[in-house]
Amino acid sequence: MGKFSYELEEKREQSLILQSGHMLTGFSIIFVMLLAVIPILLNYTQISNKVVFLLLGISLFFLIFGLLFTIAAQWRYDYLGLDDIETIYNLMIVPSNDVGDWWLENLNYIYNAKNDLNEKRVKLMKFSTFSFSISILTILIYLICLLTYMIHISLL
Repeated sequence: MGKFSYELEEKREQSLILQSGHMLTGFSIIFVMLLAVIPILLNYTQISNKVVFLLLGISLFFLIFGLLFTIAAQWRYDYLGLDDIETIYNLMIVPSNDVGDWWLENLNYIYNAKNDLNEKRVKLMKFSTFSFSISILTILIYLICLLTYMIHISLL
């Protein structure tokens, strides 16, 4: 059961790292989109450069903030493993009741360490998703405002 629990936690870690990789792809796409749209806004609309850069700054702030959380979630942190081979060998050579206790204590300690790291990854991913969502929401609000502005200008 201990091995099964550990393997589940290992799969959870791999899933979180894979999810953060997908988030990095999303951040890349949004960064490229913003950097492609900015010259169009500056050259082909009559929106003030200050307004464009203010809106870009707000969106990029949340994007970069979320990107940092995603990178931190994807990081391969050090975690505890079993004792060294010599310690394990010495415990197996000397017959005692301590081997079972040692094994249970060691496995429990390793599992808890990995679980704690995964819980930190989950929190970082939540912060990243929240920040990414705010950035996308601000971009959508800016696009709606831009469209209404352009429709208003075309009607005049």
